[in-house]
Amino acid sequence: MDAPAFISALQGISNTLGQLSLQATEPDDPLAFPEPRSVDEIANFDKQLSAIRGQVDEKHHSLLNTALRDYRAGFPDRVGAYLVELIEKVQKEPGYAQDFSADSQQQVEFCLADLREL
Repeated sequence: MDAPAFISALQGISNTLGQLSLQATEPDDPLAFPEPRSVDEIANFDKQLSAIRGQVDEKHHSLLNTALRDYRAGFPDRVGAYLVELIEKVQKEPGYAQDFSADSQQQVEFCLADLREL
């Protein structure tokens, strides 16, 4: 696994989801449905997910596909939950400690903390 590529994609996704979480869809109506993302936003997010998809085992692709589906629908909080699950699974893999230096592991932990806050 290419740790820098994985981390870069995670940071991009974390920033995107963080910006979305700051945007209120309808502050006066807490039950309002979120706005679906635009075609350009979806394409950019899919590109970021594809960068991760290329780094992780195929068994994790279903989480990424589900994350993209919920991103399209306008649910960044659920996307964050899927990515938290993905990161936790990747961290448990036997090659994680070999592929990620201590500094890289710390960067992954920062992304994980950011995603948990969403």
